[in-house]
Amino acid sequence: MITKIYHKITRIGAVSLLFPLSQVLFSGCSDFLDVKPLNDVVLENYWTKKSDVTSVLMSCYESLYSTDCITRMGLWGEARSDNMIIGQTTSQDLEQLLKEDMLPTNPYCNWTSFYQTINRCNITIHYAPKVQEEDPNYTISEMKANIAEATFIRSLCYFYLIRAFRDVPFTREPSIDDTQNYQIPADSFKVVLNNIIEDLEAVKDDAQLYFRKPNPDMAQEAAERDNTSRVTRPAVYALLADLYLWQGNWQKVVECCDYIINFKTAEYESLRRRLQNDVYLFNDIPLIREKTDNTSGNAYNKIFGEGNSFESIFELNYDQTLNRDNSNGYVGSFYANINNNSLSTGLLAPYDVFYGNLPSSSSDMFNLNDCRAYECIYQATTTQYYIAKYNATQIIIDNSRTNWKPEYSWRSNNFVHWIVYRFTDVLLMKAEALVQMGSDHFEEAFKLVNTVSKRAVNSFSPGSGEVLKFDDYKESAEAMEKLVMDERHRELMFEGKRWFDLLRVAMRKGSSRELANTVAEKQTTNISGVKIRLGDPNALFLPYYRNELRVNPYLKQNPAYHTGGDADLEKN
Repeated sequence: MITKIYHKITRIGAVSLLFPLSQVLFSGCSDFLDVKPLNDVVLENYWTKKSDVTSVLMSCYESLYSTDCITRMGLWGEARSDNMIIGQTTSQDLEQLLKEDMLPTNPYCNWTSFYQTINRCNITIHYAPKVQEEDPNYTISEMKANIAEATFIRSLCYFYLIRAFRDVPFTREPSIDDTQNYQIPADSFKVVLNNIIEDLEAVKDDAQLYFRKPNPDMAQEAAERDNTSRVTRPAVYALLADLYLWQGNWQKVVECCDYIINFKTAEYESLRRRLQNDVYLFNDIPLIREKTDNTSGNAYNKIFGEGNSFESIFELNYDQTLNRDNSNGYVGSFYANINNNSLSTGLLAPYDVFYGNLPSSSSDMFNLNDCRAYECIYQATTTQYYIAKYNATQIIIDNSRTNWKPEYSWRSNNFVHWIVYRFTDVLLMKAEALVQMGSDHFEEAFKLVNTVSKRAVNSFSPGSGEVLKFDDYKESAEAMEKLVMDERHRELMFEGKRWFDLLRVAMRKGSSRELANTVAEKQTTNISGVKIRLGDPNALFLPYYRNELRVNPYLKQNPAYHTGGDADLEKN
């Protein structure tokens, strides 16, 4: 596992990461043998100036952008949930994931891309202080900011890994030479979680607030792009809030979320002149309004259609100018196939029960006036449903009811960003923590949920009455928790969050019964079998990939997937 990945990076990847690929592949053999050993070249001739650190740090981002990483971010967080069902072109490997019938040979269990990214981050963190000592132009504050970025990316990778596999090998050490041993056992979910929280707490205030200061008098799209596609301090706090939510440290969740809420409120005040046509205060919290004039969809168009919006905290930018597209990644390959501005069924489809009889009447999930229903799911015919979120560059919803069917403009390319954290996610994380803190905090939690809900309901005009009523929920902790989780479901549908939300609640309650009942309903066959399988807490996590067991003898297969073949591997 790690041995294979890290040593490949050391012998080839570390150099191709640091030097142009052609320089690595096409150097003459005799020339190569005449120069110093590979690691001496890296240590003595490369890590000497600020640009060396920046170059490798950027490679950490590029690794995160890889098709393998982005695909697993999406699939691990969505495919097993109640959001998604089989599309018309679903592969056998994906079908296994959707039907809870995973095998250790399934390539979606391959975590190589995450450990490659982690090692690049470890390399950056290891060498940055050494470069700072040598290069007088590389300041201590710049070094700390770079380390904070690499720490965030590394922590995010580990966070995905523990939510997908539970127990995973954890190391902060970079692979520098072949004398290091990276055949190590897996650490527990709790140990890894506590370690990455500790890492982020150490650097959270070293990250930059802005990479380019927004100007209240200019559109400054470049500033918004730079401040959402790089790791800023609010991004670190967002990840910390999420980690503390899984740890059950409710007060810390609230503190981290409050930092972001205060930051966004102050940013709105400074940019009010520029944002006044798009951003409105909902319960004193600035959000992009859905309704403009007689149509809705504005928030979707800004957040998902254009990207890098006011509400974005951290997103992966797939940019045509950088030749970085998402055509083979999660959205481009799995949501739907886009060709000549038309849609054909993709590998995944939405669970159409959520759409119901909209817009004629409300569904079990969405109020018929909720913009998110039409922004998430597109009904092409009475039997064909597509995932609209991300695929549409623009959605226009006519509020007059005379022409209610939304108008969609579909992407003609796959340069679609992937949002990791955005503002409403943070608001709902805080609401979830407040509910867990007890009834004294229910009203504040309700206000946050209502804020998100208000923005989404297209019949709502700023300043009008409430859609949700606190009296309907205030007497029951169970009702309040359901209110929060249902709102997260609506707001973050298809964004790689739903399975993790269900898993977090199951782990908190110490029971997977509710999760099993929820996700089994989407199955067309073997519903009872899926419920029984997910009744085993071990089955909530993926199996270790068969190849990883071969190269790392310390890994022990998840008991829910412990076949005879895997047992044989562990003995060798």
